[in-house]
Amino acid sequence: MKANILKTVVVSVMLLGVNVSANAQLSDILGKVASSVSSKSGNSGSVLGKVADIVSSKLVPTSKQIQGTWVYQRPAVVFQSKNAVASLGGAAASAKIEDKLQVYFSKVGMTKGKMSITFNSDKTFCVNFKNKKVTGTYAITGNNVQLTFKGRKKPCSLTPQLDNGSLVIVGDATKLKDFLQNVAGSVGTKELATVSSLMKSFNGMLIGVRFSK
Repeated sequence: MKANILKTVVVSVMLLGVNVSANAQLSDILGKVASSVSSKSGNSGSVLGKVADIVSSKLVPTSKQIQGTWVYQRPAVVFQSKNAVASLGGAAASAKIEDKLQVYFSKVGMTKGKMSITFNSDKTFCVNFKNKKVTGTYAITGNNVQLTFKGRKKPCSLTPQLDNGSLVIVGDATKLKDFLQNVAGSVGTKELATVSSLMKSFNGMLIGVRFSK
């Protein structure tokens, strides 16, 4: 198990190395994570037991539960399975990657308390960001929340998770980029493209934003 974890993380580092200028710091982070994981006892439970952020259909909020105003706290990394947790280094990796994501989010102006999203009972939503309001309609379908921004026909489909008072909304790199560009407009296009490029190297990992009331 220990060797498999190390191998997978090192492969991820190599993949990230394709765009060296954009990815060097994150590659270094993952290298350190790989070293940390390889020094563990080899008991998979020591890694998996610390991770709660695995996508679960049981944590998808109902239309009623999601209602209210949620304030941005930080980026979120959620794994799609226990296998993904193990292969990518577990909680240590997710925490480091969240920290790195916040560096890019900050360049767009997205910092703690500076963005909020309100889900109304009439199935409309409103995002407040940089003194700007972005509105649209939403629907929870299966394990996803479909956000249709005003002026757009195609919805942005993301996965919501509600746990311990936090609302996490995540998706793959492309979906997150779509969501953030609808919110931020042309601001930070370069940074969001970098985030998208970085995260495409991670199979089994979803990224997004964490809110609280």
